[in-house]
Amino acid sequence: MLAEKGRPDGRGCRHPGSLRAFSLRAKLAQVRPGTRRRATIIGGRPGERLIAGIGAKRLSVRLVVLATLLFLFLLLAACGGGEQEASVPEEATPPPAQTPPPVEPGVAVGTGQAETISDPSFELNTAQPVPPNFSEAYGRRARIAVQFYKLDEDALDYPQGLSVDRQVRDGMEELRVQYPTIEFLSYDISNPGAAAGKGELQEGEYGTLAAQLGVGLTPFVAMLAPTSEGNYVITNLFQGYTPQPVLSQALFDLAAVEVEDNTSDVDVVIETVEMTDGGGGIEFFSVQNRTERPVNLQGYTLRVLSPEDAQVDPDAPQVTINSDVRIAPRASASVGRVPDVVDADGDQVSGTFEGGTNLDLAPGDQVALLDPGGAVASTLTI
Repeated sequence: MLAEKGRPDGRGCRHPGSLRAFSLRAKLAQVRPGTRRRATIIGGRPGERLIAGIGAKRLSVRLVVLATLLFLFLLLAACGGGEQEASVPEEATPPPAQTPPPVEPGVAVGTGQAETISDPSFELNTAQPVPPNFSEAYGRRARIAVQFYKLDEDALDYPQGLSVDRQVRDGMEELRVQYPTIEFLSYDISNPGAAAGKGELQEGEYGTLAAQLGVGLTPFVAMLAPTSEGNYVITNLFQGYTPQPVLSQALFDLAAVEVEDNTSDVDVVIETVEMTDGGGGIEFFSVQNRTERPVNLQGYTLRVLSPEDAQVDPDAPQVTINSDVRIAPRASASVGRVPDVVDADGDQVSGTFEGGTNLDLAPGDQVALLDPGGAVASTLTI
């Protein structure tokens, strides 16, 4: 045993510097297995405060990092993660091509429901029966808009419906007011007349004109303009239903063609010509004003066209309106041989004319109404 300092000597006194013995069995703190001791920090020592501050800062940093990661995750989720490929729109499937309506075998078909790509030439064969008003306008080298329509019911052979023909026909009638320098001619496809040369064509009959133009289905509209070479070209050709704005644009293009024709820019037409009881002369004739403004017929003349070429013969006898005959817009008026003549409606004529007794007219002859400048305003077959 070791001696500890301060052990008493034999006299029972302790010396400060003496050593005292201690036992090997000192009371040491026993630490049992599985038992943990927690150290308790007492007081606020500077070192301990530093450690606690560092721990708090580390916790705050971790929270900021976690919050940042969460924000980035939400942002990527909202943007689709940036990993999805951009969707490619499906390619649109073109509509199937439409089959044109069937036509009767052996009938020539026009160029369809669109404008012609080029301007094919056209030459009228006057050796075959053709309408006198078309032949006159053709010989005068006028701009021509001709249409064929069908108004009779034919449910089996006409799949488009009759309303289509009426719409196009009425649309052309409305447009003619806007283009007075164009000759508008209309024919019912069911009224060909003497197509084989068995007689003269009457008013409204078209003879072989439909075959010469290649008319197939109706409604059919062809626009023709004279050229400097002396022939005609078909500027536009439409077959089947065509909207009115399309027809208006085609007429605008036709009216812009520069030609040396003799067509009046006043849209007045001859409605009827009544011959005298003795024949050969004119009792009265009626004129319709198709414009939107009044028209005065004073100075207009009525002349007989040449039977050979349907042209105006300046040396032929004529009828001259010598009175003030004003026609209201969209109205009609009659001019008689004498003031007390009554027209077909039972009304007294609005004015009189000079001449007309020695015209030697006969059924089938063609007359033309000329404006004061000598331009042809309208023609009619008696």
